[in-house]
Amino acid sequence: MMLRSAIILCAVFSSAFSLAQTVNSEEYRKQLNEEYTSGLFSTDNAYMLVPDDDPASVGYWNVFQYLQGRVPGLNIRNAYSFGSTRVAYRGGRPAFFLDEMRVDQSVINNINVSDIALVKIFRAPFMGAIGGGPNGAIAVYTKRGDEE
Repeated sequence: MMLRSAIILCAVFSSAFSLAQTVNSEEYRKQLNEEYTSGLFSTDNAYMLVPDDDPASVGYWNVFQYLQGRVPGLNIRNAYSFGSTRVAYRGGRPAFFLDEMRVDQSVINNINVSDIALVKIFRAPFMGAIGGGPNGAIAVYTKRGDEE
């Protein structure tokens, strides 16, 4: 009887703890969004991924390996070969941004996941891109020097 009540008590505490982690995680994401993004990049019309909030992120070398299979409509081919990775979002090539500056895909491909604070995948059309970003955009934000 005592063992059963101990098990029930553990289950109640673990479910309350996981709920608290979810709430803190949402607050952490909002804080990162306010801290890193500005202007058209601060929109909520995007998928937002935080590698530090995901324990599985330590197993990936670059951001494309990490994003593979996590965002609906985002197709990444050859993510494990550093030279010929192909990225398509809903059938077209998205725009790429590093800390809100337009860059080539190869620049994003060479960033280690442990150096990334936030990744936002914007749905099409993304007006922050040159030409209106008809195929959406992928914005990667690197950690700043004052962070641990």
